[in-house]
Amino acid sequence: MITGKIKKIGAGFALLASLVCLQAVALETQLIDESSSSESQQNKVPVFGQALFQGGFKDQPFSGFNPDYRITIGDQINLQLWGAYSFSASLAVDPQGNIFIPEVGPVHVAGVKNGELNAFVLRHVKRVFKNNVQAYANLEASQPVKVFVTGYVTSPGLYNGFSSDSILYYLDSAGGIDAKSGSFVDIKVLRQGEPIESINLYKFLVEGTMPALQLRNGDVVVVGARRGVVTVEGAVQRAAQMEFIGPYTQLGEMLLISKPDPQANFARITQAIDGLQQANYLPLEEALTQRLYPGAEVELVRDNDVKSISIRVSGELNGPATYVLPYGAKLEELLEQLSFRNNADRKSIQLYRKSVADSQRAALDRSLDALQMEVLTRQPNTDLEKASQKDNALMIQNFIEQARKAEPKGQVVIANNPNAAQMLLEDGDELVIPLKSSTVSIVGEVIFPTSLVYNKKRTLEDYIELAGGFANNANQQELVILHLDGTINRIDDRDFDNRLGDRLRPGDEIMVMPKIQSSELQVTKDITEILYRIAVGTAAVLSF
Repeated sequence: MITGKIKKIGAGFALLASLVCLQAVALETQLIDESSSSESQQNKVPVFGQALFQGGFKDQPFSGFNPDYRITIGDQINLQLWGAYSFSASLAVDPQGNIFIPEVGPVHVAGVKNGELNAFVLRHVKRVFKNNVQAYANLEASQPVKVFVTGYVTSPGLYNGFSSDSILYYLDSAGGIDAKSGSFVDIKVLRQGEPIESINLYKFLVEGTMPALQLRNGDVVVVGARRGVVTVEGAVQRAAQMEFIGPYTQLGEMLLISKPDPQANFARITQAIDGLQQANYLPLEEALTQRLYPGAEVELVRDNDVKSISIRVSGELNGPATYVLPYGAKLEELLEQLSFRNNADRKSIQLYRKSVADSQRAALDRSLDALQMEVLTRQPNTDLEKASQKDNALMIQNFIEQARKAEPKGQVVIANNPNAAQMLLEDGDELVIPLKSSTVSIVGEVIFPTSLVYNKKRTLEDYIELAGGFANNANQQELVILHLDGTINRIDDRDFDNRLGDRLRPGDEIMVMPKIQSSELQVTKDITEILYRIAVGTAAVLSF
């Protein structure tokens, strides 16, 4: 059971001077700069669909044969009768939806499909002229209409057309959708104030489909405000700003439009979540299901084509939460851009790196595997040893199970190294600027783990007494002091009642380790090594 308070370990240096690459952790989630440079970069990426209204829809009214078009009031029907009775005329569909045929009377054609019009009219003619009269009817011209176009278009107004003309004709007549503020996915058609159709132009742009809709006089086409937008660029066939409906979308949906480059295999995603700008650098397969929120920016990359890195920065400083730097940038280049607050502890700057955390994890697992193998393969010599070994093995197995849950932080200790400022940064590094502390924490095997105000006159013995004294399982022979900058001191019991000078500083953790209770010397040594590795790597004490 981890009893110690987990605290971020630190690495320090005066201004640019003290730093060393020992251990490190990087979070897969990083934070990204919310700056004007990002906004200007986004403006360089075209809005998906903004070129749609350069196709001249308004100059090409639809006059071709549409079999699904339904006859409506005001349409012109060309009718010819021949045989025993002859007649030829262009008939208008009256307000009742009828055309009047001499000798036959009114025929209600409103709502009849254009492709079925001739057969429909012929059936009515045959009811009167049983024999020797033939009929041919076709749509000569659809009804002229006036349609309002409003909302986020360039020139809202009332526009002339025909009921057979598409929505694109009227949108183009109004100057097209405003690319900066108008929506390509939220277009509504109103008739007498009631919505009759919702249109998503992405379906037309990607799939070529458009709802079959006949507009009437006085209909209103309303273009809504721009919805949530995601920017996708980099190794894609079509870099674009794309809209989506809903609180979030997924990268996989956006890539149905942008189409990734066949060699793209990673995605850098930067976005604001709960008011905090974050960034992820993920394999493309994993990124496909990643949630994208309004304003998200995605860059697809080839793993051999990385030109920039994202560094998360937190703690006592002003400015962006994440800095994007050129690939190969050094620590000093980042430090020069930081604006420290007055209470920042510049001597204890902490650097975490994922690759170091992975190495720590692997080393810990190797040690645990070796310990487990040693316990399982040991052969007892007597019945007494066999009985005690069973209890001992169970205790060690429980310890191994707990130890495997420990998560190394992967801190790179950059203290006491004048060359640390020259170290290369890696994508996903996390830099933490701690607050100047005035307390000392006591964690691990004490009665009351706590934090106390630092007093340079106090000894380790004083701090232990203030924490209630040692617990029953405490190792009273040696303590570990973990400094904010990530360095450590191991203090044996001869110095417990002495003042430690610079070996104990504000912000430190006094870590009281558990006492190893094993009859086997080698097991004791192995467990001790593992406990210290966990304590330093995770800033926590694991009970044994």
